[in-house]
Amino acid sequence: MPESPEQYRHRMFTNIDKQDPLKLQAATPAKLQRLLKGVSSAKLRKKPQPGKWSVAEIVCHLADTELVAGFRMRLILGAPGTPITPFDQDIWVNALHYDKRNVSKAIEQFRALRESNLALLKTLAPEQWKLVGMHAERGPESIETIVKMFAGHDINHLRQIEAILIPKK
Repeated sequence: MPESPEQYRHRMFTNIDKQDPLKLQAATPAKLQRLLKGVSSAKLRKKPQPGKWSVAEIVCHLADTELVAGFRMRLILGAPGTPITPFDQDIWVNALHYDKRNVSKAIEQFRALRESNLALLKTLAPEQWKLVGMHAERGPESIETIVKMFAGHDINHLRQIEAILIPKK
């Protein structure tokens, strides 16, 4: 049974615990680079099991969702209360050809977008962190909530990558 939107949000918040979500987000590109250093393309593209994403697909997902996060935050800042459209990540894996994309370029895309989003966040006034958009599945989401969710999202996918590349004995 898939998790509910509330369960997903709770899981992402639990991932970050009491850590600073901006520091977590700032550290993710370097952690990703370290994890993937020297890993062959074949290993990056190998699915750990049927129906599960490869490391390459996870990296492309991170890059595309960073684009989504930046867009959503900009929508909210420009038009508080704006509707936020969800997307089906599994459809994106196929429709956006994650299996054919260049992993190095996806990492670079992720890094550049993350730096841009963090630079924007550092300019926000305290009241702007409380501005909300209306997510079609999860309801009101503030800039603050989005930042926490994406920090938890990073941790979730870094753990998945580690589990694939460094299997437990």
